[in-house]
Amino acid sequence: MTQRLPLVAAQPGIWMAEKLSDLPSAWSVAHYVELNGELDAALLAKAVAVGMQQADTLRMRFTEENGEVWQWIDPEHTFGEPPIADLRDQPDPHHAALALMQADLRQNLRADSGKPLAFHQLIRIDDTRWYWYQRYHHLLVDGFSFPAITRQIAAIYRAWQSDAPTPESPF
Repeated sequence: MTQRLPLVAAQPGIWMAEKLSDLPSAWSVAHYVELNGELDAALLAKAVAVGMQQADTLRMRFTEENGEVWQWIDPEHTFGEPPIADLRDQPDPHHAALALMQADLRQNLRADSGKPLAFHQLIRIDDTRWYWYQRYHHLLVDGFSFPAITRQIAAIYRAWQSDAPTPESPF
C-alpha cells in the first residue's frame, strides 16, 4: 500500500451512509452521454482508458482498520478499454441500452464489494447514435470531477482525431 490518506470533505459521510444502507449501489453515480454522428468507437474506447488513467481519484482504494477509514492511490491499477455493445439488432435499442445500464446499477457496487469502482461502456443503438455510459462510486467523484473527467476524455478523443498529441492531464 502506498501513502495512506484520510477521507476528505463528504467522503466520511458517504462511507458511513453506505455502511448503514441496505441498498447495494446507493452510492453509485452514473449518467450517459448521447453521441450523434460518426463515431470512431475504437478510438473513443482508447481515449476513455487514457483519460481514466490520468485521473488519480479513479485509482483510489479504501480500507477500514480499527474503525478508521483510509484511502490510497493504487499505483498498479490500470484501466482497460471499455466494452462496446452493439444493440442495433434489438427491437427497441434505446430501451435495451437503458436495461443494460440499469442492470449494471443493480449489482453490489459497494466500495468493499470487489467490483470496479469506475466503469464505462459504449453502447451503439443506431448507425450514427451511441450512448457513452459512465458509472463511478461517489467516494471517487463529486459533482465537479465527474463532468471534468468526461470533458478530459472528450478532449483526448478530439485531439487524436486530428493527430494532435494527448492533452495534458488537468488533474
